[in-house]
Amino acid sequence: MEINMGRWSGTRPPPPCLALLLAELLATLFQVAHGAAPLGFHFTHSTYNATVYENSAARTYVNSQTRMGITLSDLSWDIKYRIVSGDDEGFFKAEEVVIADFCFLRIRTKGGNSAILNREIQDNYLLIVKGSVRGEDLEAWTKVNIQVLDMNDLRPLFSPTTYSVTIAESTPLRTSIAQVTATDADIGSNGEFYYYFKSKVDLFSVHPTSGVISLSGRLNYDEKNRYDLEILAVDRGMKLYGNNGVSSTAKLYVHIERINEHAPTISVVTHIPFPSDKEPTYAVVNIDDLDEGANGEIESVSIVAGDPLEQFFLIKEGKWMNEYKIKERKPIDWDSFPYGYNLTLQAKDKGSPQKFSAVKLVHIASPKKETIPLKFEKEAYDVSISEFSPPGVVVAVVKLMPEPLGVEYRISPGEGAENFKINPITGLITTARSLKIIEKDLYELEVCTNKGDDLKAHVTIRLEDANDHTPEFQQPSYSSFVNESVPVGFSVLAVSAVDKDRGENGYITYSIASLNSLPFIINQFTGVISTSEELDFESSPESYRFIVRASDWGSPYRHESEVNVTIYIGNVNDNKPLFEKVACQGVISSDFPVGGHITAVSAIDIDELELVKYKIISGNELGIFYLNPDSGVLQLKKSLINSGIKNSNFGLKITATDGENFADAMFVNISVVHGKVSSKTFSCRETRVAQRLAEKLLKKAKANVKLNLEDGFLDYYSVNRQAPHFDKTFPTDVMVSEDLPVGATILRIKAYDADSGFNGRVVYTISDGNADSRFNIDIETGVLKVLMPLDREKTDLYILNITIYDLGNPQKSAWRLLTVTVGDANDNKPIFLQDSYSVNILESTGISTEIIQVEARDKDLGSNGEVTYSVLTDTQQFAINSSTGVVYVADQLDRETKANYTLKIEARDKAESGHQQFSVVPLKVFLDDVNDCSPAFIPSSYNVKVLEDLPVGTVIAWLETHDPDLGLGGQVRYSLVNDYNGRFEIDKASGAIRLSKELDYEKQQFYNLTVRAKDKGRPVSLSSVSFVEVEVVDVNENLYAPYFPDFAVIGSVKENSRIGTSVLQVVARDEDSGRDGEIQYSIRDGSGLGRFSIDEETGVIYTADVLDRETTKSYWLTVYATDHGVVPLYATIEVYIEVEDVNDNAPLTSEPIYYPSVMENSPKDVSVIQIQAQDPDSSTNEKLAYRITSGNPQNFFAINPKTDCVWLASCSCLRCPIHQKWT
Repeated sequence: MEINMGRWSGTRPPPPCLALLLAELLATLFQVAHGAAPLGFHFTHSTYNATVYENSAARTYVNSQTRMGITLSDLSWDIKYRIVSGDDEGFFKAEEVVIADFCFLRIRTKGGNSAILNREIQDNYLLIVKGSVRGEDLEAWTKVNIQVLDMNDLRPLFSPTTYSVTIAESTPLRTSIAQVTATDADIGSNGEFYYYFKSKVDLFSVHPTSGVISLSGRLNYDEKNRYDLEILAVDRGMKLYGNNGVSSTAKLYVHIERINEHAPTISVVTHIPFPSDKEPTYAVVNIDDLDEGANGEIESVSIVAGDPLEQFFLIKEGKWMNEYKIKERKPIDWDSFPYGYNLTLQAKDKGSPQKFSAVKLVHIASPKKETIPLKFEKEAYDVSISEFSPPGVVVAVVKLMPEPLGVEYRISPGEGAENFKINPITGLITTARSLKIIEKDLYELEVCTNKGDDLKAHVTIRLEDANDHTPEFQQPSYSSFVNESVPVGFSVLAVSAVDKDRGENGYITYSIASLNSLPFIINQFTGVISTSEELDFESSPESYRFIVRASDWGSPYRHESEVNVTIYIGNVNDNKPLFEKVACQGVISSDFPVGGHITAVSAIDIDELELVKYKIISGNELGIFYLNPDSGVLQLKKSLINSGIKNSNFGLKITATDGENFADAMFVNISVVHGKVSSKTFSCRETRVAQRLAEKLLKKAKANVKLNLEDGFLDYYSVNRQAPHFDKTFPTDVMVSEDLPVGATILRIKAYDADSGFNGRVVYTISDGNADSRFNIDIETGVLKVLMPLDREKTDLYILNITIYDLGNPQKSAWRLLTVTVGDANDNKPIFLQDSYSVNILESTGISTEIIQVEARDKDLGSNGEVTYSVLTDTQQFAINSSTGVVYVADQLDRETKANYTLKIEARDKAESGHQQFSVVPLKVFLDDVNDCSPAFIPSSYNVKVLEDLPVGTVIAWLETHDPDLGLGGQVRYSLVNDYNGRFEIDKASGAIRLSKELDYEKQQFYNLTVRAKDKGRPVSLSSVSFVEVEVVDVNENLYAPYFPDFAVIGSVKENSRIGTSVLQVVARDEDSGRDGEIQYSIRDGSGLGRFSIDEETGVIYTADVLDRETTKSYWLTVYATDHGVVPLYATIEVYIEVEDVNDNAPLTSEPIYYPSVMENSPKDVSVIQIQAQDPDSSTNEKLAYRITSGNPQNFFAINPKTDCVWLASCSCLRCPIHQKWT
């Protein structure tokens, strides 16, 4: 290691200087011991970045924007560079070049048979370079990162090279249908390439950089269904290098098909069904498919998710073709799913290939959560009605709340349900027949509707007992037999009656209803009939027929019933026969013939139970006589002649018997005489028995007559003789207002019945004409009231059949017709004939033109039903005739400004009192197009920047116009007014502007195209003009970078040169022409940055500041030569400028004041101090001379004029005790 000792070499330095040198040496040795580069020997940077182009020729040097190398701290160093690592292939060689105080590291490619750099294989090399000093142990290392720059040595390649795409015939213009892809392994601008069609294509365009192929014309499947396109990928550099043939080709086959282009789309309208719906619908699903034919037909719609329990299904029903409804497959437990279901639907069509719709999420909300549940006003109805109620009496009104439209009420079949009927519309339950509490006193009805089987109301009807039953005997008549011999008080029979009423209404007492006295009485509580006196069959009637009356204790009237009771008197054999004549005497001749009738006896038995038998008790011992036992005829049994009978007188004792009792004997004395007797002469004494019998029979007959007369007696109290009748004040018609409140009294109907008791009590009912249950009549008072709200517009006339019944048995009735006329009230608003109106008119329709007439009708009468019209919408374009409803145009129309209007039309009645009623209907006015608008360019003008190297056929702009007209009036065709000699062309349908010739920036930078857009309107087409400014953008044709003939130059300038002094000129060359070859110089780096300037055009370097060689004796500058290319290229050169010395500085000592000391009595020539002095000027530094100019009058000291050392010249006068000081 060499240390420059300066001018002290070869001489002994003074002690302070030696100490400094030793310290510096130790620090250097320490760095060496620890492997560090020695102080002053090192590369300017630890890492350098350099570049070199691939495929570079041999001996091509790498470029670096910074100086690579080592500054020569010692100009005697002989430095060598060597690549230690990073160059395994041996591409590079390191060289050293010394300029002034810097040893440059220059790396170049090797020559000979070395391989050529290829960026695509390796684009970066990191070299480790070692620098060393020959003959000395000095080393330094650095890294050089060499970036291999790209050269355009590869062409683009397609992958794949064949493409095929199928598009629909209806594909819109500008639609991207395919994309071809090519790659170029080069990078930067070298890897850029353009796509374009090999031959001219009108229907398609290819984007020059993305490779996206778009549709630029209308397709027609019938004209052509396949297009074979060839696309080229051409390197942009080819044009610059003059070789247009190097490219890559791909083929695109475009198939045109009428394909299943559109997938089905699903639209859903959810619906919350009524809980009473039997088959609830939860949503209506409509499927649309824009395709035609089978491609547009829907094969199915499915629930693909959200229904794991399969509780829903889709059914195709409805008036539209592809309308489906979501229904439940089985009852859903909504309590388990309070938030409903999220069903996912998907539809598929019948096209080929089959397409599926996007899934549609449908939320099925729980009906319990979002709807008001239907229920009856009451869960149970409990009513009581009188047992007197005739058919048609109001029982109850059942209602659903809220009452849905179309609800129908019905009574479920059941026990007793046939006794009632219900109005299916109003829910009014009435009696269908007369009711009897004895049959059933409690009715349980179940009312259901057509809105769900689970909606039911229970109606309990209790019959209030009324005294509507008469006591009923258990037999239609009673009869009994009793002997006349029974004692008084004997119970003959018991009658029994039952009253089906309850309480006192059913409590019965009995009585005998007879005008004659009878030998009988009846127990009023038990109905037992007993004798009240002795009976005599012979003097009394053989039977007693009388009426027994049973009466209840009802209120206000009693019911009675009667029954016939017949008591037959049994005849007892309690009388003996009585002879009518007794003590008979007579004469017969002795020749009286045998068998002849002598006389007859007669006895009467009042009992008349048996025939009287006769018998001779005595006097006929000889058997002469025969008494017929039945007839009582006495005959001769034996002849008296020759009878030997001596006695001529016979005395016969005869008796009569009824079989049980014998009559008192009577005597018949017969005298026999001889000779002829003229006649039978018998005489008897009359007993008057027959007369007494006749008198008794007469008495009995009279008693029977009285009984028979009583049979014809009528009980006027119990017989219902009269029918009820209406009072004379009964009106034939009555007028009521339709706004009469429920419960209001209309009138009281009066009726009478002349009968007494229940037979004369009248009940009222409406038996017919009350079909919609609007009226009710009190069954007892006859007050007619409003039961349900009236509506004249539904029914303005009722003919009610008012029927009255009495409570007699049999029941009698009468009826009258009552006409109820419902008067108008303003309770209806005007109703339009349609829910909405719409009309189509031309936008050119003139002012005051009538376009439509709306009509509303008010069901009310008079002023309540008169309608006036007005437009509520704030519009100036339309107005309405307030009387006729005719809507007309009131101002100019413009469809393009507003295509349709929704007007709110109000219809209001003219009610003179109370609130007026009104309704509003929307009127949609659709304006039909008229070709009144020119196509408008969007934007109004275009500015397009186009690279000058774009290939022919490239679309440089898509024009867009807006023509709000419809149909042909909105179809636009484009044309170019000027095409600059065919350099541009435009697609008439799509508005795509293409290059038809190549551009050249250097020839023309701007083109102003005039474009016309014209619609196809009839009869007149409209057009507009726009301008397209095409700016040609210069592309990088800067092929060659500037270069300097040397990598470094040396110059010099005196330090006293004025600012602006020319130092030297650097010159670079550029092989490009034009501005790409124009060079501009600049100083961008170096130690002299700011001290020097350079002329941008000439490269002459000037001083820019005052120079001082004593401060800085040299400068390095990095000068750039940059061309004016689009992508500027540059070269650098290192400039070394040495500042030449001028003697412009005085010498200076190292210290302004020195403080040496010397011992007294020191000998002569003792060194006192060495003065150090330097002259900044390098040319005079070795010519310094030293001398003492003052302060040494005794000449004690002397100085060497060359070595600047002061020593003691004489010391004889120096004394120690005395302090001496010299200056």
